[in-house]
Amino acid sequence: MEHIKSDIYIKLDAHVRVDQKQVRLKDMASIYCNDEELMQRVKNVPVFSFQETDGEKEVISILYVYEAIYRFLGRDLEIHSTGSSDCLVDLISGKRPSGLWSHIQVVLVSLVTFFGAAFSIMTYNEDAGVEDLFDTLYEMFLGPDSGNGVLEATYSVGIALGILVFFNHFEKKGRRNPTAMEIQMDKYEEDMVDAYVKSSDRRGKSLDVED
Repeated sequence: MEHIKSDIYIKLDAHVRVDQKQVRLKDMASIYCNDEELMQRVKNVPVFSFQETDGEKEVISILYVYEAIYRFLGRDLEIHSTGSSDCLVDLISGKRPSGLWSHIQVVLVSLVTFFGAAFSIMTYNEDAGVEDLFDTLYEMFLGPDSGNGVLEATYSVGIALGILVFFNHFEKKGRRNPTAMEIQMDKYEEDMVDAYVKSSDRRGKSLDVED
């Protein structure tokens, strides 16, 4: 009678952060198997352990994961990968910043963002000649020397409302779509992970099966 192998499905994450040096499969992937006991054993397979000389980042190949599973659980398994082919693991070491310091960082970043955005808007207005445009519109519709600040006020309110609408601040929390900033940050993380993985592969620093 032919022996039927157990099917295991693995969805490897592209980027994970861990707070302990011993990295198990459940820390870097989603696992599914019809056999609940086997699935728990697969989740707890030790894949890699950070050493003092390794730094705090490591790229792990899906083939290295296969090798770890077969080494600890035997070959009577049929593994299917549905996720990324490489995983960048970040070790988060040391104490987390205090609540007060976290709030100070938020305030500092908010101030930098606010004044940076304000400076960018002012330089754009100066380059585009918005003040001269308003003077021309006042003169066309109201006559010479008739500027009363209505255009400036509505322009300022329009910029503020445009920013709020653009970043989806009026949507309900349960139905909110990702903001433009969140999308750009997600793209940045994807590019960063891809670049680090390729760099590690070129330097031969990623964890992969032996050639």
